Amino acid sequence: MKLELEGIHVRFGGKTILEGLDLTVAGPGLTAIMGPSGVGKTTLLRVIAGLVRPDGGQRHVEAKVATIFQDARLLPWQSALDNAAFGLRASGMSRDRARAEAATLLERLGFSQDDQMKRPRALSGGMRQRVAIGRALAVAPDLLLMDEPFTSLDIGLRTDLQNLVRGIVDERKLSAILVTHDPIEAVTLADRIIVLGGHPAKKRADLPLSPRPSNAAEAYAAAAGLMRQPEIAGAFRPLASQDEQ
Repeated sequence: MKLELEGIHVRFGGKTILEGLDLTVAGPGLTAIMGPSGVGKTTLLRVIAGLVRPDGGQRHVEAKVATIFQDARLLPWQSALDNAAFGLRASGMSRDRARAEAATLLERLGFSQDDQMKRPRALSGGMRQRVAIGRALAVAPDLLLMDEPFTSLDIGLRTDLQNLVRGIVDERKLSAILVTHDPIEAVTLADRIIVLGGHPAKKRADLPLSPRPSNAAEAYAAAAGLMRQPEIAGAFRPLASQDEQ
């Protein structure tokens, strides 16, 4: 697996969103991309996924990529099981085998056999997001991209799914990139934290994180220490203030 971005520029509506961004990921682990709302985190993730073509710079990705969005984006006419199996079926796998593999993942994500046969409208928001996570993991990606996938979940389920996804990243030796605005989530899950700031967005910090916190108290302390660093605190100031720097 290899991901390399060189001098990425992205413009929308006459405005430059990202400017001169470089990013290299060449091995397993989880990288968190942080920054204030509207700074361009999701745009960067979409460039990595190949969903947005940059206006300048180079993108090199050698990996099977799967993406989990904030919205589950399920097919409303299909069951949870068939939604989770969608990527496998699209790759040419037989229906029975795809369903069997998807069912194993959904069971791990807490779905009963009855719940697996429900359509999205009969599922809670948290359950729909778990189906989306299962759909992404089912295709066995080398690179897992996540755009704040835990934001809509209640705190208990959020923690459970964060731990589950992090465990699968370790188990499968995946490369993963998580967009988040939450420093506690970042320090809890990530091996590396990249902070974007300014308008247009530039990389303000690129920090390794080892070891990760082992409990909630350590996570809060690590997050507080992270946000006290001048380059990171500056990135989270209002964009107008950053532009004046």
